[in-house]
Amino acid sequence: MSDECREIIEVAEGPSVCAPSQHEQRHHTATQQEAAYGIKVWIEKPYDQVLESTKKALAHEGFGVVTEIDVRKLFQEKLAIAYPSYCILGVCNPKWAHQALDLDMDIGLLLPCNVIVYEQSNGTIVEAVDPIAMMALAGGRELQDLARTVKHSLQTVISHVASGVE
Repeated sequence: MSDECREIIEVAEGPSVCAPSQHEQRHHTATQQEAAYGIKVWIEKPYDQVLESTKKALAHEGFGVVTEIDVRKLFQEKLAIAYPSYCILGVCNPKWAHQALDLDMDIGLLLPCNVIVYEQSNGTIVEAVDPIAMMALAGGRELQDLARTVKHSLQTVISHVASGVE
């Protein structure tokens, strides 16, 4: 992915829409993908490695994992069906959650932020919810400002995982 493309993704307020060309996809191990309500990247690394890298990058950005749902295990146990590796991480930055709840007590319906990690096409997808899209449901300028801050932090997490930085 070009530096210009990466820079556009990091400062965009809307969904990430900067997709690499076919040439770029063949020569890199991580590619940003368009996502309607998330910040998404495909990484040419094993699922388990990417999941651990994602957790470390989240912790580095001040997010704690408050829930972890192993969808594959859940579906196997409850539905007796095989499913690819898929994990839903409910993440929270306590400082920002406190600010959001001070602005609107009902915002807890939209918390925590979800980050998903799953196997796909000989690699792994990491995607974080777009806080701006989520906060659009609630409205309010202060919440939108906070959502931009959280989105920037989640974009940093995704960039670090994509580049191999933990």
